[in-house]
Amino acid sequence: MRRLLLLAVLPLAACSGDIDLTNASIAEVASATASIEKPVAGQWRTDTRLVSFDAGADKTPTAAAIREQVGDTSTTEACLTDEEAAKPLFGDLSTAAGANCRFRRFTLKGEQLDAEMACRNAGGETLTVSQKGRYSPSAVDLTATVRRGGVAAQAGGMVTRIVAKRTGDCAEE
Repeated sequence: MRRLLLLAVLPLAACSGDIDLTNASIAEVASATASIEKPVAGQWRTDTRLVSFDAGADKTPTAAAIREQVGDTSTTEACLTDEEAAKPLFGDLSTAAGANCRFRRFTLKGEQLDAEMACRNAGGETLTVSQKGRYSPSAVDLTATVRRGGVAAQAGGMVTRIVAKRTGDCAEE
């Protein structure tokens, strides 16, 4: 799962031109970001810190365990291969394409990203994911906020800070 988190954040790297979209579909953002410089393959170190967690009305042991992790930082090391680095930037969002999701905003100017995607299901429940931070082909420093709304038991959210950087070439296997 941690490797997936690394791969999820790395695709948004330095941009060859500014992008400023409002109320854009996933396909529109994917098209606009096609020229974004991909991350550099190699060994990456990722520090992930759970800044805050609101379980809403969820009083389960799982929610309590996550709440206990607030303030903790986990560190992972992963090899990003040439093949992984070359994948389409928004390939992982393809499952959200049918979930009534739109980017309220997607702004990438230089290495600064400010993006927010909102999804709404048929029952009126919402999921909003925003990312703000700095990206380059060899480093990421972002704050990701996830908020759920709608049914009271499902309301809540979390804030995570992710700092990743390329530390060198992958170890030979």
